[in-house]
Amino acid sequence: MAEQAVKSKRLKKAKEVQSQDKQNPKTTQIQFRVSVKDKRQLEARVKASGKKKLSNYLLELGLNASEEMVEKVVEKIEEDSELINSLWFLRQSLIHVGNNLNQLLKKSNTLGFLLHSEQRQVVQLSQHIEALCQEIKEKL
Repeated sequence: MAEQAVKSKRLKKAKEVQSQDKQNPKTTQIQFRVSVKDKRQLEARVKASGKKKLSNYLLELGLNASEEMVEKVVEKIEEDSELINSLWFLRQSLIHVGNNLNQLLKKSNTLGFLLHSEQRQVVQLSQHIEALCQEIKEKL
């Protein structure tokens, strides 16, 4: 008896879902995060376009995007990816050089002096850090 009641409820629920699908075929949800600023800009564009809902505006925009626009977006994503990889490499280099400089300065503080070769190395490492920082600034 209980099994029949459960089956009956499942069938009833399935029929309700099917009838809802016929009324509104949009049953799948997509979620993504944006900044508050971006959300406000999107809402302003929705209002200016005359659409009532942000979801309708974005759906229409996405489905009607030209191939050229899609290619530009893909190119931008690839450029951003290259930039991120480049900045990551620069960051790793900066960490490495900083560690070397830190070791030399720690020795200087402990002993109270550095050899001439170590002093030159400190200057070279400092210059290398400046060059890396400049390269990072240029990429940003």
